Amino acid sequence: MKICLTINSSPWSAFKGGGQLAVHHLACALSAKGHKVYVLYSKYPQEQFDLDLPYQVLWVRHYDFALLNFNILSYSKALRPLVKKERFDVIHGNAEEAYWIGQIARENNSAYVFTSHTPNIPTTGMIKGIINPIRFFKSINTYLLRKSILEGDIVVAYSQFSRNLILKGFADPGCNTVKVVPPGVESSWFDVERKLSTGARLLFWGRLEDEKGLPELFIALKEVTKKIKQIKLILVGEGSQLKEYKNLVVSLGLTEHVEFKGWLDAREIQNLTTQSDLGLFPSRIESFGLSVIEAMAAGLPVIAANGGAVPENIKDGVTGTLIPVHDSNALAKAIISALENPKYIRNLAETAKKQVREKFSWDKTADSMIDIYTSVLRDSALIK
Repeated sequence: MKICLTINSSPWSAFKGGGQLAVHHLACALSAKGHKVYVLYSKYPQEQFDLDLPYQVLWVRHYDFALLNFNILSYSKALRPLVKKERFDVIHGNAEEAYWIGQIARENNSAYVFTSHTPNIPTTGMIKGIINPIRFFKSINTYLLRKSILEGDIVVAYSQFSRNLILKGFADPGCNTVKVVPPGVESSWFDVERKLSTGARLLFWGRLEDEKGLPELFIALKEVTKKIKQIKLILVGEGSQLKEYKNLVVSLGLTEHVEFKGWLDAREIQNLTTQSDLGLFPSRIESFGLSVIEAMAAGLPVIAANGGAVPENIKDGVTGTLIPVHDSNALAKAIISALENPKYIRNLAETAKKQVREKFSWDKTADSMIDIYTSVLRDSALIK
């Protein structure tokens, strides 16, 4: 099978995870199964990369413009001649860059599959959305995304929660073209060998944004320090709220208890998990929650908020601890309880690691995607 994958709007120089990394791992897994795979990545004109990858890469001109994602133009410009040349069986989009892929796929008798990574999808099209012009232009990229999703022969969601959001955006709860295929976990997470921590060390990794529940985490930490004096919270990641969070930490008197590490690669985060007691993920909403799964794969005990898809993968009191979203008091109590009962949380972590190993792998994800590709091609009578 010949497959073309398109990626989201971050340039390769910002290749740090999320949808980019998911597409990379899927492309590797599909290639390992004997399929010919092309991936479209974006870069700035002056950038040059020499990559050794098991799949073909086509570089696309990257534009930085926050209001409107002009990469929909560069991706379609690059994709049209490539599709005519390569005659792909399947074109697989992953973000609003896929805005014109449905049309390109139809013109070239290719199947079009789309994976949705976002928890925010408008429930109306652009015509109705523009009734409120200010809100419309602030969120125009989500309307581009909605059209990209609607044109898919099959739409893939990472979780049942994400699937329900897509169906709400479709306004069709009975739609059967949205399938749940969870992503895999990179195998190195399972190889992490954790040591017993010599102090109370807490770890978070992800985007530094309010939706990750970080304001609640800082407030909870303030309460925890009243009982556990020698405690340290390590935060890994970048985001638009970094300056505000540093100021909040100062105002709460937590400077000695919080360390901002910035962005780190997977190996560096894995090393931090070996030195930590708890992984904390108090997100208000998650379409999947990959950091949570990575922590569980590494055997790190996890406390997470029950926002979005997280409860689909954590059973409270069995594979981790769940707390309500927006609840800093519950988070503080859960942290204190976990640190006072290390054997209990280690047992939870051991169970979680086993379950994640059984459930999540890129090999399984690739098999599921191949089944979807084959079914779409069969149903459309497009098998070449």
